[in-house]
Amino acid sequence: MTQAARQVLSARWRSTLEALEMARAEYGRLHGAEAIDVRAVRKAAQRVHELEQLRTILARELLRAP
Repeated sequence: MTQAARQVLSARWRSTLEALEMARAEYGRLHGAEAIDVRAVRKAAQRVHELEQLRTILARELLRAP
């Protein structure tokens, strides 16, 4: 893998972790609200799930990179 590709992959890793942290916080806020909006909670949970899957894929790719 070229140095440039590794840098792009690393940048995606960092931005994914940041987005995942924010999505988890949003999920927690929605889930803990006094009046729970079920649709919003489900949407937030789906976002967390998608970002966790992306994180797993990126981690695998980073480990494969020389």
